[in-house]
Amino acid sequence: MSDYQISTDCLHAGYRPGNGEPRNIPIIQSTTFRYETSEEMGKLFDLEASGYFYTRLQNPTNDMVAAKICALEGGTAAMLLSSGQAANFYAIFNIAGCGDHVISSTSIYGGTFNLFAVTMKRMGIEFTFVDPECSEEELNAAFRPNTKAPPSIWTATPSLWAAPLWTAATLTGTPTRTSSPASPPPTRATTG
Repeated sequence: MSDYQISTDCLHAGYRPGNGEPRNIPIIQSTTFRYETSEEMGKLFDLEASGYFYTRLQNPTNDMVAAKICALEGGTAAMLLSSGQAANFYAIFNIAGCGDHVISSTSIYGGTFNLFAVTMKRMGIEFTFVDPECSEEELNAAFRPNTKAPPSIWTATPSLWAAPLWTAATLTGTPTRTSSPASPPPTRATTG
């Protein structure tokens, strides 16, 4: 909805009602969804068709909220997860695998540190932790040929320090992932 001001997107992005449908995003409370045949369900399980069959995997309300957040942040895609820990796992595991390296700020929650330093290490993903106030030289020294992503914390928790890891990522062309647990209102530029 980039043709609209952000205040309009806050209300309407992510959901376009058809004739006779609710004006606002409906809350779908069903855990399962009905199909006429088992063949239709099979196509969903085989990823040959799109649709909803079990709320834990996908839900229309969640998809509409994710689409709204995506539009507000000017992104290309968004995904809702049940916890920050799940978001951290998905973000890293989708771009790094066994034998890869990731840079992280030391200013992260203990559970996230444990996920990175213990759990993901067991999966063969190595992490280097850097102080968010490190110099550019120290940050650049943390990069390796197999570095896949420096996960920058937009507002680092619990210290509220914004880690400038994107600087080195921009210089090296490494993808950056941002976690924003204390997210401000959308920051994209508005027109009009």
